[in-house]
Amino acid sequence: MEKQVFTGELAAEALPGRRPDGHKGDFGRVSITGGSVGFTGAPVLAAYGAARSGSGLVFLGVPEPIYGIVASHCLEVMPSPLPAGRERISKDAFFPILERLNSCDAGLLGPGLGRSPELSKLMCKIMEETETPLILDADGLYAIKDRKEILQKRAARGLLTILTPHEGEFRYLGGDLTLGREAAALDFAKEYGCILVLKGPGTVVAGPDGRCRVNTTGNCGMAKGGSGDVLSGVVLALLGLGMDAFDACCCAVWLHGRAGDLAAQEKGQWGMTPTDLLERLPQALREVTE
Repeated sequence: MEKQVFTGELAAEALPGRRPDGHKGDFGRVSITGGSVGFTGAPVLAAYGAARSGSGLVFLGVPEPIYGIVASHCLEVMPSPLPAGRERISKDAFFPILERLNSCDAGLLGPGLGRSPELSKLMCKIMEETETPLILDADGLYAIKDRKEILQKRAARGLLTILTPHEGEFRYLGGDLTLGREAAALDFAKEYGCILVLKGPGTVVAGPDGRCRVNTTGNCGMAKGGSGDVLSGVVLALLGLGMDAFDACCCAVWLHGRAGDLAAQEKGQWGMTPTDLLERLPQALREVTE
């Protein structure tokens, strides 16, 4: 397979302009559902990934026991408490999550969510009921690992689902990396009717229509917990803006990697953190939009 790369020039062509007379409702309403006791940072990083990437309104639903912690870190995004049990979101959160998702342009399920049979059932039920475009990351991926047919059902209804696994998550989803990263991502995307963002060096974006691109930005300083949460937030923001979903994923991956390269130049690969990526996303965006 010939490698097709995604570059800054392509990002500049794909990213939309911002209306000078636009208001916050014009730039996407997005919803994030995640967090659990011990995993308070992941949903916050995702939320700020969206806020730093152009979202007009970012809503964040977390279990009630961590709401105070999360809210203290959220000035530009809007957190709300969800019913909880055993330190995680409970099944009683179904209607609040669904109501919020149905009022938004795109949703993200999974960062810091935690794992349990009840959560897996809840996430799958939400996927069945909402028509909102969805991104599954982290524990949102774990929730469907034994229920991947739900992806095909959404695709058959013309609904969009984006998956953002690293290689370990891709393996437990059933992906076959012996084919090579690009071929494996494409096979999975075609079989399940989703867009797959296979993270790692040379992140691959594959669509069910056969499109496939390899990213050209990023470095090993980004290989730290939380970097993927930032990326999922960037994808969410661009999807919420109404971009073509495949282009949104490619642009998000490029911007995320470019922010990582800028952070490495200033901080060094050893000491840079996911927060450094957030702080440099605006600069990465400026390079390809102004």
